[in-house]
Amino acid sequence: MAKRVLKAMMPYLTVNFGNPSSIHKEGVLANKAVEKARAKIARILFTHPDEIIFTGSGTESDNLAILGVAGLTTKKHIITTATEHKAVLSPCQQLQRRGFKVTYLTVDQAGQINLKELKDALTKDTFLVSVMMANNETGALQPIKQIAKIIRHFKKANNLHSTGGGASQPYFHTDACQAPRFLNLNVEKLGVDLMSFNGSKIYGPKGIGVLHLRRGVIMTPTIMGGGQERGLRSGTLNVSGIVGLAEALAICEKDREKESARLIKLRDKLIVELKKIADLTINGGEENRLPNNINFSVKNFEGEQLVIELDAKGFAVSSGSACSSHDPVNNNVRISFGRESSATEFRQFIKSLKDIIEKYRGLA
Repeated sequence: MAKRVLKAMMPYLTVNFGNPSSIHKEGVLANKAVEKARAKIARILFTHPDEIIFTGSGTESDNLAILGVAGLTTKKHIITTATEHKAVLSPCQQLQRRGFKVTYLTVDQAGQINLKELKDALTKDTFLVSVMMANNETGALQPIKQIAKIIRHFKKANNLHSTGGGASQPYFHTDACQAPRFLNLNVEKLGVDLMSFNGSKIYGPKGIGVLHLRRGVIMTPTIMGGGQERGLRSGTLNVSGIVGLAEALAICEKDREKESARLIKLRDKLIVELKKIADLTINGGEENRLPNNINFSVKNFEGEQLVIELDAKGFAVSSGSACSSHDPVNNNVRISFGRESSATEFRQFIKSLKDIIEKYRGLA
């Protein structure tokens, strides 16, 4: 967590620990902090404060977007991709078990969808399209603006107008959890109706997420109780987490272009060095990917094997996403890097990786 984020959070972890739903002084102070954070996030997203819903994680935001919309629609078709995070795939699979039809778009070797496949998949029974902005494992970026344009044209061509002041379906949702540090989150320019992201991917706190919900999008809650967050996400608000997330997002927005440029240079140099290693393959395209992501495989090496060996040398990498770490064997290794990553660290990483590979090949 960034020091500035922790500093912003501290008062709401200690002396100002009021419940923002209460009307006493402590509650009022907590509520003011929540609404100030909500407004700060809304400005960065170029949206309205009442379109910001706080949740407990990016996963919960994805679930609320999908299951919430599905709960109040007469339509039965959803479109997503085969490479989404499980926070999207699992609720889609649950909908399938309930009789919904789900179309899983394929991706090419660079991890990107085929826009024609999306066009062909849209029907008058489609109520939601969910495509992640940036893939958590391969770093592949999806053409969100083009996807939004295709959906708009489809609605216009089929006279799918809004009724009763609401937005018209199909809605467009994007999982943007990997995006805030590097990509513009202007929801108007992107053309999305729903957007999910969280705090832990942006040097903010864990256990806090956001769902941007465009005015007019109709949905039902998936967590019920005290009616917080416009009745869409009940539960006592995590005031310190909300404040921390807003501060972390503001820092990301301020440093986004400069930090992206720095990490792209480091990433591309590291890819060049990785390619020199025999039987190593870079997964995903070398363009249109996150500045801080590299995914690779080494022939005859399990990803988990390399993760354990690199961990022993002081490098925390992963095989797949953290959320899929309990799955059967993955052969890929994902490297993520950030604000403290340096060229010196990368040189040490390459040396360590070569030593590990040579050791095992010598034993073969």
